Amino acid sequence: MVETTPQRKYKQTELKFNTWLLPILVAGSGVLYILTTFRGWLIFFIGFTGVWLLAVLWVASLKRNLYLDRRLHLAWATAGDSIQEELKLVNNSWLPAIWVEINDNINTASPSVRMVSDVGANSSRTRFLSHLYKQRGLYTLGPTTLRTGDPFGIYTLTFHEPNTDTILITPPLLPMTRLRIKPGGWAGDQRQQRGALERQISDAGVREYIPGDSLRRIHWHASARFDSLIVRQLEASASGDWWIFVDLQSAVQAGKDQDSTLELLIVLAASLAVRGLNEHRRVGLAMAGSDLAWIEPSNNPTHRWRILKALAAAESGDYSLADLISLKNPSRTASLIVITPSTGVRWITALGKRRNDGRLALLVDPTEFGAATSQSRVKSALAFYNIQYQSMPAALLYEAYQFLTQSDLKPDRYSVSGKRYLMQGRSAWQNMD
Repeated sequence: MVETTPQRKYKQTELKFNTWLLPILVAGSGVLYILTTFRGWLIFFIGFTGVWLLAVLWVASLKRNLYLDRRLHLAWATAGDSIQEELKLVNNSWLPAIWVEINDNINTASPSVRMVSDVGANSSRTRFLSHLYKQRGLYTLGPTTLRTGDPFGIYTLTFHEPNTDTILITPPLLPMTRLRIKPGGWAGDQRQQRGALERQISDAGVREYIPGDSLRRIHWHASARFDSLIVRQLEASASGDWWIFVDLQSAVQAGKDQDSTLELLIVLAASLAVRGLNEHRRVGLAMAGSDLAWIEPSNNPTHRWRILKALAAAESGDYSLADLISLKNPSRTASLIVITPSTGVRWITALGKRRNDGRLALLVDPTEFGAATSQSRVKSALAFYNIQYQSMPAALLYEAYQFLTQSDLKPDRYSVSGKRYLMQGRSAWQNMD
C-alpha cells in the first residue's frame, strides 16, 4: 500500500474580508458615543469590536491548525478499477471549524470532488472517496482548495494546496494463451546449430567464486587478472526472448479515443507482454509515438512495471513502423511480434529482411473502426515473405473494456464478424481461428 505524506503546510493562503459594513458600524458607533456620550452607542461599539476581534482570532487559529491529510491505497491500477482515496480533515485548533468546503480537482471519469463538512476543536473527520478509471493513462488527484471561515461570516480563509498525487492506470489485459508464437531462429535453416546463436545457455556476466560453483564455469583469464577465482554467470539464451513492435504512427490509425485501433494495439501489446513475462520469457518493447520507447528484454523484477508504464502513456506520433523496425537489430534468435493497423507494405519489406522463423504480425483491421481501406495487400505481402500473421477482431477491444457501457464503446460500429463473436456468447479470443 502506498500512502502520501500528510499535507500539513499550504504554500498559499488567502484571507477575504466579506463585509465592509462592520468597520462602518464600529467607527460610527464610536464617533456617536464621543459626540453624545450615550451609553447605548458604547455598547454597540464594544459589541461590534468584540465580534470583529473574535473573528480575527478564529480565522488566525484555523489558519495555523487546519489541514487536509490525503491517503491513496494504490499507486497504480488497471483500467476499470476503482481506487479508494481517504481524505482526513484535521483541526488542531481550540476553536471548531463550523464549515469547511473542499474542492479537489481530478482528471478521472468521476467529476471533481466538492464537499462541505465541519470538524470540531482538536478533532478530525474522515471521508472515503472512490474514483473510477475507465481508460489507461497517468492521472492526477489535486490540486486541492480548502475554504473556511469564522461563524459570523466576516472572513473567508482559503488554502491553496498545489501538490498533486499521481496514479498510473495500465491497459486492460486479454488472455492471449491461444496465440502460437514460434521461437526465433534462422529462417529456412532447420538444422540444430552449435554456435553461440543457438546455445540454450549464454554468458550474462562474471562474479566472484562461491563454494559449490562448478569448476567448469571458472573464467581463468579473469581469475588470473584479479588474482581470485571468477566464474561466469549464466542465463537463458535469447532464443526465448520476445520483441514486440507497436505501430503508433498517427497516419495509419482509425477511430477515436477508446473506440480506436490505437487502443486495441495497446491492449494487445500489454496482454502479450504480460503473457511472455508470466512464461518467464524476456520481453522487449519497441514503439515510437510522441516519444521513442525502446525497452530491452530483461529479467529484472521491475521489467513488467516498465513495460506497462510505457504502454499506459503511449500516444500516436509521426514515426513509421518501417523506420522503427530498421532502427535497431534485436537478437536474431528472438521472436519478433509486430502489431499494426497499417494498410501499407513498406514495413513488411523491413520485416522481411529479418531472416527469422519467429516473425509474427498481428493485424488490426482499420475498416472495423470506420476506415475505407482494408489490409488485403498487407496479407498478400506477408504471405509472399512467408511471415505468419493473425487478424485481431475489433471485438477484442470491446471484450477488454467490457466494464464500459454501450455509450462509452460502440459495438454497432464493429464488423459483422465482430458482432458474431459477441453474439455467440464466447469471448472473441476463443472464437479466433
